[in-house]
Amino acid sequence: MAEDYYDILGVSKDASKDEIKKAYRKKAKKYHPDRNPDDAEKAREKFKKISEAYEVLADDEKRQRYDRYGKQGVEQDFGSGGFQWSDFSHRDDVEDLFSDLFGGRSRGGGFEDLFSEFFGGRRASRRQKQQRRGSNLKMTLEVSLKDIREGKEKNFKLNRQTQCDECGGSGSKSGGTKTCPNCGGSGEVKQVQRRGIQQLITVSQCSECDGTGQIVENPCPKCNGSGVLNKREKISIEVPPGAQDGTRLRVRGKGDAGKRGAPPGDLYIILRVKPHDKFKRSRNNLIMETEVTMTEAALGTKIKVPTLEDKVEVKVPEGTQPGDQLRLSGKGLPRPNRRGYGDLIIKINVVIPEELNKEQKQLLEDFAGIEKEKNKSWFDKIRGK
Repeated sequence: MAEDYYDILGVSKDASKDEIKKAYRKKAKKYHPDRNPDDAEKAREKFKKISEAYEVLADDEKRQRYDRYGKQGVEQDFGSGGFQWSDFSHRDDVEDLFSDLFGGRSRGGGFEDLFSEFFGGRRASRRQKQQRRGSNLKMTLEVSLKDIREGKEKNFKLNRQTQCDECGGSGSKSGGTKTCPNCGGSGEVKQVQRRGIQQLITVSQCSECDGTGQIVENPCPKCNGSGVLNKREKISIEVPPGAQDGTRLRVRGKGDAGKRGAPPGDLYIILRVKPHDKFKRSRNNLIMETEVTMTEAALGTKIKVPTLEDKVEVKVPEGTQPGDQLRLSGKGLPRPNRRGYGDLIIKINVVIPEELNKEQKQLLEDFAGIEKEKNKSWFDKIRGK
């Protein structure tokens, strides 16, 4: 039986995103192989497991699928070989942690090298890395509370680099390349500086071939040999029902195109929930305020209140006090980690009139007199005992 992601991180099923992140960082620090030199292999496996768990639970959409269907619900996000470092989309959440551990650098010369080693991949050369994929893109997208309740599809336009349709991304009109004469095909250039009897060797990416080791023959006239074109493209995403402000979504393959036909990067979207003029959010509940007169509060009434879908009639019971709350079940937001919806909570404000006409004033004075007689009768009974 597969281990439960919540158990792996040591958090409850209703843990907040901050609690999940805190638990992951704590365990990542504990099980880092360099901190466990006597049992590095076991630590490496543990490190991979907690990273896989965090990849799923830190993402609202994946977490919702996992809670509903278990591991089968997130298998589509990983390849046939299971979770790999290329699937990990939360490097920003922990990069500072490893900078602290290694004084700003990992022992392999880079954060990605470190994870590639942990997750079973060979360390790639700089040239291989340059050819692997394009840059990731980040953006923010405003959504409404109604979008979150309904899980709506959102469409928008995005400027990104796409593969040239003329040369297929190769950058060459004929499809041919040749070895870069500047670096001899290595993708790197070395510089040697001598200081007395010492020499300092620095290695940097070749500027002629951008680290690929190859230069284009017969450059494509449409993309000028770059293999990519700037394009404004329509993107569609599904807003996860019940998503929180700050939820991060990953759209695979919608980052910039890779050079020379390499795979594209991914698009990361940060959701920002627009403030509503009537409702405030409290987890999956919505809170609003409405006013009734003091006679309506005393005698009871029926009022119509808005929801995210329509208006509904609500009964205000007699004797309602200022600050009392009414609750409409299921009129809030979807619960991402379990089925059902939150509630709409209606706070009652009782309005006291600032001015009274003669008739109203007389009625209130009569009412006050009745209350006074009622209280006097009660005290008489107490004294008579």
